Amino acid sequence: MKLLHSLGQVLLKDKTYIEKIIATLEVKGQDVLEIGPGDGVITGRLLPAARSLYCVELDTRFYGLLREKFKSSPNITIFNQDILDFKLSELGTTVIVFGNVPYHISNNLVRYLIEHRQYVRRAYLTFQKEFVDKLTAAVSTKPYGALSCLAQYYAHIEKLFDIPARAFVPVPKVDSAFMKLEFYAQLPLSAVNEAVLFKVIRGAFSQRRKKIINALSFLPDIEHLLLSLKIDGNYRPENLSLRDYISIADRFIHLRSQNRSF
Repeated sequence: MKLLHSLGQVLLKDKTYIEKIIATLEVKGQDVLEIGPGDGVITGRLLPAARSLYCVELDTRFYGLLREKFKSSPNITIFNQDILDFKLSELGTTVIVFGNVPYHISNNLVRYLIEHRQYVRRAYLTFQKEFVDKLTAAVSTKPYGALSCLAQYYAHIEKLFDIPARAFVPVPKVDSAFMKLEFYAQLPLSAVNEAVLFKVIRGAFSQRRKKIINALSFLPDIEHLLLSLKIDGNYRPENLSLRDYISIADRFIHLRSQNRSF
């Protein structure tokens, strides 16, 4: 079957990495949702372990193949749908998510999982290596940015291992990485207003080459605000931790409530 470039389809074929993934997944007795199962190579390995397996496959050709291949398996349900339009709430359970994700939906998928995190126990995902580096990036490193802060606010994220491009068919131009994302039951760092927090973060990283005092100039009296938090205005956006951004957002809300020119 010819894979569709428009859907970003690549299939993991290297048995070494398939076995490595299977050995890593903690899904025994759990409800599992697989994104883009393709020809069902890993799907067949998940079935004996999972309590229930839900597969979301956009390609109608693979959907038909999977329906035929697993027609005698009572604990699998296959949906012909785009994962970004899938209603996790309708499954009536919390799931472990697994998938080899097309590169072009990576950002949107992370945001989708965050939005639906009450239905997700944890996620094991294969992304482009560069994208995983952004998700796991530490402060003051090149990959660190708004996406790092967003993802790390809600979840503990761990890169498990790299997967070379040659492990896939067709061979993509970049390497991949397999990662685990586990949402916090209770946030270790919590902002007073998350909408304000992420507006501050997006504003800062939209001008990441500027000093933070200039990048956040849309906040009134930013010099006074940074000074009150003992944050050096000469820092660049990537030099501020998630905790720093939470402090800035919370202090902004506090000063605004006191009508101090805010």
